[in-house]
Amino acid sequence: MYYIDEVKKSRGYDGYDVITSLAYTQNLNTKASMWCTKRQMIDYINAHPNAVVKTKYFRNGSWHVGEDVRVVDNEYLRTDPNNTKRDNLGKL
Repeated sequence: MYYIDEVKKSRGYDGYDVITSLAYTQNLNTKASMWCTKRQMIDYINAHPNAVVKTKYFRNGSWHVGEDVRVVDNEYLRTDPNNTKRDNLGKL
């Protein structure tokens, strides 16, 4: 299982934020220190359909498991169940 706890974004041509890279780890209880591009994470999820990738967040002094991360249209990373063609990993 991989956890994502930070993203870097840039403004897309349509005015919405686009994820460019993200921090990930296999440890729920520490801040992520490995970085990859959004494309690398999309390729990983697509190549490993049984792998679990979730967000995580730090609140009240401890880390908490967030939502499942999924790929939409082989281009976007999302946590919510709709197919809106935009990145959305919650409040990371």
